[in-house]
Amino acid sequence: MPGREAIPKVSNWGRWGKDDEKGTANFITPEVIVAAAQLVKRGAVFCCCIPIDQNGPVFPTRTPPQRFMSILNVPLNEVGLAGSAIANDDYITMYLQGSTQWDSLAHVGYDGKFYNDADTSTVTAHGGAARNDIGKLYQSFVTRGVLLDMVRYKGCEADGHLPKDYPISIDDLDGCCQAQGVTIKSGDALCLRTGWVPYWYSLETAEDKDAYFHAQPGMAVATAEWVHRKEISCIAVDNIAVERLPSEVDGEFIPFHQVAIRDLGLTLGEIFTFEELAKDCAADGVYEFLWVAPPLHIPNAVGSPLNPLAIK
Repeated sequence: MPGREAIPKVSNWGRWGKDDEKGTANFITPEVIVAAAQLVKRGAVFCCCIPIDQNGPVFPTRTPPQRFMSILNVPLNEVGLAGSAIANDDYITMYLQGSTQWDSLAHVGYDGKFYNDADTSTVTAHGGAARNDIGKLYQSFVTRGVLLDMVRYKGCEADGHLPKDYPISIDDLDGCCQAQGVTIKSGDALCLRTGWVPYWYSLETAEDKDAYFHAQPGMAVATAEWVHRKEISCIAVDNIAVERLPSEVDGEFIPFHQVAIRDLGLTLGEIFTFEELAKDCAADGVYEFLWVAPPLHIPNAVGSPLNPLAIK
C-alpha cells in the first residue's frame, strides 16, 4: 500500500474566513434549505439511526450506552412536592460517539492541527474543544439528502452488505449516481449504504464480532477529492468509520478522516442505518429527500448522537 503521500492534498482552510468553525456545513445556504423542503411530497418519514442501547456496534475503544432509573415510581409528596402524582426518571451514560453520531471538526487532526489551522492546544481535558466543537453545528444539516445505495448498485443485495474491506471508489460513486438518476449538488448530505451496520445484528459469536471491526467496506481515501469537488456538506454512512478498513495507506489508521475532517472541514457520520429508506427509494425510484439531522447542542464536545430523519 502507498504511504502518506497518497492522501489527497485538498483543503478548505480560509475558504469561509480564518475564524470559521463550521467547515462544509457552510455549503448549506438558505436557498439550499428552501429547495430541500420542496422535496417533501408524501410526508413519509424514515429514521436512520440505531437504537441507543447495549446491542449496537460500538468501536472497541468505547463502551456501549448504559441506561439507569434515577427515580422509580416515586410519589412526589414523598420528595416535598404537592399532589398525588407518581414519577419516573432515568439517565444515560454513553460515549457521544457510542451510537449513530456525528464527528466534530475537533475529532481528528494531524501534524498538531485541526480544521482551519486550529492548534491542538484548543482542545483540553477540562474545557473540551474551544474551537471546532460539535456545538457550533447544532443548527446544521437540514438540507437535501441523497442516498447512494451501494449494496444494490454493486449487486450485493443477497448478502445484504458490500464485501468486507471493499473500498468505494470515485467510479463507484459516479456510477451509482448515474444508475439512480441523481446529480450531487452543492450542500448535499451524502448518505451511503454499505449494509455494514445491519450486518452486525446478524453476528452471534464473539469471534465474528471482533473481526467485524477490523475489516469493513467504506470510502476509499481517494474519494476525498470527489467530495471536495462536489461541495458535499456532510457524509453519513452505515458503517463504523465512514472509510474502508483496514487502511489503504501504510502507517495511517484513518487517512480519510484526516483529510476529510482536518483539511476539508467535512462532518462525518457513522453507525447510521438506511435499510427502510433504501427499500422505499428502490420502490419509487426517488433517491433524494429532505434530510434533517442536526447534532445535539453540546458546547465544547467533539461528537454527538442524533436522530436523523429522511423525509420524502
